[in-house]
Amino acid sequence: MRCTKTEGIVLRQLWLHIGSHKTGTSSLQRALRFAQTHQLLGDLTYARSPKSKNINNLIRVKGEGRTLRTRVNFRGLKAVFPTTGNCIASSEMFFWIHNPRQVRKLARVLKRQFDEIHIVVYLRRQDSLAISHRKQAVMRSAAEGFYGLQLSALPTYQEHFDHYFNYDQKLRIWADAFGPDSLHVRKFEKSALFKNDTVDDFFHLLGLTAPDWGEHATPPMSRKQLLVGLYQRSKGIERQEVIALIKQIEDSEKLTPSRAQALAFLDHFNDSNRRLAEMLGDKTAPQYFDMDLSRYPEVGNDNVSDAEIEQWIAAHTAPQLR
Repeated sequence: MRCTKTEGIVLRQLWLHIGSHKTGTSSLQRALRFAQTHQLLGDLTYARSPKSKNINNLIRVKGEGRTLRTRVNFRGLKAVFPTTGNCIASSEMFFWIHNPRQVRKLARVLKRQFDEIHIVVYLRRQDSLAISHRKQAVMRSAAEGFYGLQLSALPTYQEHFDHYFNYDQKLRIWADAFGPDSLHVRKFEKSALFKNDTVDDFFHLLGLTAPDWGEHATPPMSRKQLLVGLYQRSKGIERQEVIALIKQIEDSEKLTPSRAQALAFLDHFNDSNRRLAEMLGDKTAPQYFDMDLSRYPEVGNDNVSDAEIEQWIAAHTAPQLR
C-alpha cells in the first residue's frame, strides 16, 4: 500500500475498520498491533490510542434502550494519527453510531487529514451476532444498555434494535458521508472470507500477507457463566464482582436458543437484508446471508429458574461471601 501522487501531490489514505462486533475484531486488532511492532505493514501505520490495541476509548456509549447514544472524541481521534503517511484504524465502537450527523462530522474531520478514505465493515447475520454479542452485557455497559439483562439466549426484539441491526440503513449513512465507493462490505461467513478468516481477509484487502502472530481469541462464555452473569447484573451486583465469580464456573455447554426463537428474531430483519443484497448487488443470496438455521435445536437450553441459578452461584461462592 503506497501513497498515491497526483501532479506531484502525495495523497494520504486511511483504512478505517468499523466492526461490527463479534466478527473477529479483537483478533484483527491484535494482529495489526503485532504487524506494526514487527514492521510488517509496509508504509501503513496502525493508529491506536496509547497503551491500547485500538481506538475504542475515543467512542463512548451512554444510555439504554431507545436513549442509547454515542459520543466521539473528535479531538482525540485527530491526534491519534501521524501527520504524514497512510494509516489504518480500527474500532467496533463505530458500529454503535446511528446518527447521520455524527457520521457526517466524522467524515469532515477525517477528510481534513486524509485524501482517500476506505471504510471496511464485516457483517454477521443478526441472530448469530446477537447471541454472541449480548454476552458482553455481563462485561460491558454499552451491550447491557442495548440488550438488557433478560435471562435468555436471544434477547426479545425491541424497536431500537433496528438502529444496530438494519444493516442497509446503517451502510447508507456511511455511504452518504464518505461516498459509496469508499465502502468495503465483507460478509462474515467463512466461505466468503479470504482463507476463511477475518485477519487474513483484511490483510488481503490491503494487499498484504497476514502475519503469523498466533491465535489469542477470547474463549466464549458458557451457558452457566452467561446466565449467572445476567442474573447477578439484574440484581445489581457490581460488574467486577460478577466477572470474578463467573471465571470460577467451569462449563463447556453453550447457551443456545431454539430454532423457532432464532427464526422469530431474524424475521425482524429480513426486509433489511433483502435491501442489503440489492444495495450490494449480491445475487448469490436473496437475503444476503446464508439462511441455514439447522445448527439450532428444536428446544433451546435457556429455560432455567432463578432457584437453579442460585444453586450454581452457591456452589462457586466462598463460604465467607455467602
